[in-house]
Amino acid sequence: MIRKPRDDGFDATPLGEILVSAGVRALTICGVMSEMCVHATAKTALARGYRVVLPYDAHATYNAPAVPGVADEIPAHIVSRVAAWSLGDQPENTVPTSSVTFS
Repeated sequence: MIRKPRDDGFDATPLGEILVSAGVRALTICGVMSEMCVHATAKTALARGYRVVLPYDAHATYNAPAVPGVADEIPAHIVSRVAAWSLGDQPENTVPTSSVTFS
């Protein structure tokens, strides 16, 4: 377990060094706050050249609250999907956790 002080799991942690020393080239990223922690960690992993898998059923968030007179509440599952989509076409973000394998 690596405790992180910020949204990005790579920021101010030994995660990058641990992955490099272990020869890891692909990451499956799961967690809470799809639009914050999951997104930030996935973005850095992609920038560092990792293959990134974001199983759609392994990251989540909360409903985005309504803005009175401007927008209705946005359901959490839509916020999560938009967060994954905003990373572009590099991550594999359509697979369920049951299809993720490790070797």
